[in-house]
Amino acid sequence: MSYTQTAFTGRTGARPISALTRHIERELAARIETAGDVERNDLYRILDGAKTAIGLSASALETLKHLIGYTRPDDYKGEARPIAWPSNYTLAELAGVTESAIKARLRQLRALALITMRDAAHGRRRGQRSATGGIISAYGIDLFPLRARYDELKAAAEAHTAFSRLDKRGRQEIARVRRIVGQALAQAADLRLTGQHWIALQDAVEAVARQAAVARTTRDAIAYEATLADLPEVEAMVGDTIDRFMFIDESDGSGSNPSPFIQVQTKPSSKSVQALQDCSFNGKRSEEVKPALPVSPSKSAFKTSPRELVAMFPTTAMYVERDQPGWVDLHRAAARLRHDLGIRTGTWADALDQLGPDAASIAIMITAERQSRDEIRLTPGAYFAGMVTRAHRGELDLSKSLWGFRTAPALQ
Repeated sequence: MSYTQTAFTGRTGARPISALTRHIERELAARIETAGDVERNDLYRILDGAKTAIGLSASALETLKHLIGYTRPDDYKGEARPIAWPSNYTLAELAGVTESAIKARLRQLRALALITMRDAAHGRRRGQRSATGGIISAYGIDLFPLRARYDELKAAAEAHTAFSRLDKRGRQEIARVRRIVGQALAQAADLRLTGQHWIALQDAVEAVARQAAVARTTRDAIAYEATLADLPEVEAMVGDTIDRFMFIDESDGSGSNPSPFIQVQTKPSSKSVQALQDCSFNGKRSEEVKPALPVSPSKSAFKTSPRELVAMFPTTAMYVERDQPGWVDLHRAAARLRHDLGIRTGTWADALDQLGPDAASIAIMITAERQSRDEIRLTPGAYFAGMVTRAHRGELDLSKSLWGFRTAPALQ
């Protein structure tokens, strides 16, 4: 509802009457009988939360808090009416601003119907309290609107808080998926993979981020929730792209272009697995090289090959199509195992970034084998994520795990 101010040229020294002030006065008069008790100290928190929703500036809020400080808790209960009577000079001293600035702040508070003025005949602010602290008479700044509108302001504050929590969660989720996409693109670049499907990953996550920004600007919680609901689809798109295009034998129409004889070194370098990938263009398999794994607990060097790993891990063997597998075959099997084990795309991308494709594939194989033996207490995803976390800390010992599988009675 809008109000127009009728021109008034007379000089009476009194505050001019406007349609807005009359509307506020009528609303307050209607709520006097129904206004409930309010805890004064709750007003500080509620106003902090509601300020954005009601358009309250930080400077005006500061002065409003000063005015609340001049009232007492009992002024907001029963038939009492909270009125404060500090002068503009006093309020200016508290805020460290000029009296003109205080007048501007009070005008904003009146326009937002957060205060009203209770003027004395001489226009000065004054008041008197009884021995018990109750107001006997008072003229000044009436804070009854805060009490009358308490439920409304509380609802605005709660809505603001809820949206802030949603926004925080949304920012974290968008950042997480952005990281997944970044890891996938970095790994693809390292393997010299190209194609529109990789660019599409970046476009997809940025489209979600833009939609979230629009919803954030308008504070539209429904639109924000709908936008965040698109993130799992983007994450699934990343996983599907990794599974389809990251581990393939040679260049084809999908846009992948790996160079022959790429040397892959896992990280950290002290626990590395090196291999020459079998991706020559003539289709002939290069001579198999056994990569050196970290030193075992007994300080003996442990070397392995894809063929030996398939023999050690029967669960993985079901996913390997060739009788004489190479590392690329293990990479592809690990990608399929990762999906079937329910391991999140982000965790898998993190493992590729931290360990490299060879060691990450071995970690997947270990996880799958332990799952088939019912040796995992929680979930395969949690177990694999634990391995990646240990790799981040430099504590992952794949060699020790492989020694355990090699020497297990079932494999002898």
